[in-house]
Amino acid sequence: MKKISFVLSIGSIALLALMLAACGSDSTTTTTKKGSWDKKADFGGITRGNAVGFVIDNKAYVVGGYNADGNKRLNDMWQYDATANSWIKRADFPGTARSQAVAFVIGGKGYVGTGLDDASNRLKDFYEYNPATNLWTKIADFADGTTFGARYGCVAFSVSNRGFVGAGYNGNAQSDLWEYLPGTNTWVQRASLSAKRVNAAAFVIDNAAYVIGGTNNNTTVKNVEKYVPVADASGAWEQKAQLTQRDKNGNTIAQPLSRDFAGTFTIDGLGYITTGSVGGAAFGDTWQYNPVTDVWVEYYSLSKEASSRDGAVTFAIGNFGYITTGRSGSSRFDDTWVFDPLGDEGTNGNGL
Repeated sequence: MKKISFVLSIGSIALLALMLAACGSDSTTTTTKKGSWDKKADFGGITRGNAVGFVIDNKAYVVGGYNADGNKRLNDMWQYDATANSWIKRADFPGTARSQAVAFVIGGKGYVGTGLDDASNRLKDFYEYNPATNLWTKIADFADGTTFGARYGCVAFSVSNRGFVGAGYNGNAQSDLWEYLPGTNTWVQRASLSAKRVNAAAFVIDNAAYVIGGTNNNTTVKNVEKYVPVADASGAWEQKAQLTQRDKNGNTIAQPLSRDFAGTFTIDGLGYITTGSVGGAAFGDTWQYNPVTDVWVEYYSLSKEASSRDGAVTFAIGNFGYITTGRSGSSRFDDTWVFDPLGDEGTNGNGL
């Protein structure tokens, strides 16, 4: 009987332990996050951060950037074919080698300009790239060549086949916005952002751009602004939920931290932000933004598969997002990763 009693006691203790463990696990369980990041072909050039990219006809182009080895800025350009999963070199950017430039697309042509050269001079020159001929052509300097046009850390986007560049640093943080008109080769000033920003990011959903993050006076800008070009000068900028991790009643909500040098892309009418940094600390988290609800949802983090980073090039092709290059401290990267919002925590979603 003593033996039986002893066994029952052990069983009771075990059952109690399981119950306590279950209660404890309920309070610490991490919600499974959607999405996956999978490795693709490494970038074709040398490692770099703060390059710039654009997409034309489902081909991505990466231009310039900064390589820490030898403190060298770059002017090469590489094209990525997502179907073939391969990189090929294209015509070098004809302007001064640079980092922290910006790019946009109008009418099947890419436009690249502004940035910093090897002597840390601010730049205002701009160039047009024609993928059909693989040729670059110089166009009017940014902001019609005005003295405050030379700058770096701008934000740029294309909406409804129109190209825009704004904000950035030209000795002071700026909030102005300019549109390039290829028909007249001129820049026209548009309604300014509500906040000055340097190294902000943007994604475009439908016929509107959303500008996120960046800094002003070493303080991260937390407001998210929506720009609708057709409403320019009459309510063009609309304020969305700020990235304070609090709702209007002060309750904690899930949102990304506002940040510098973030990567963004758009898939199926939803915006995504990933990587970036605050105070030099690099991130790899990934968040989805729904423009209808003005709500963010966290997705599977790049840092589960690869190095956290900022200053990477990000873009979308089809139903997938991509990230390549970037930096973390003194390290520079040349890896490429694809994000599948329908994937399952880093497994090969959708046959990737």
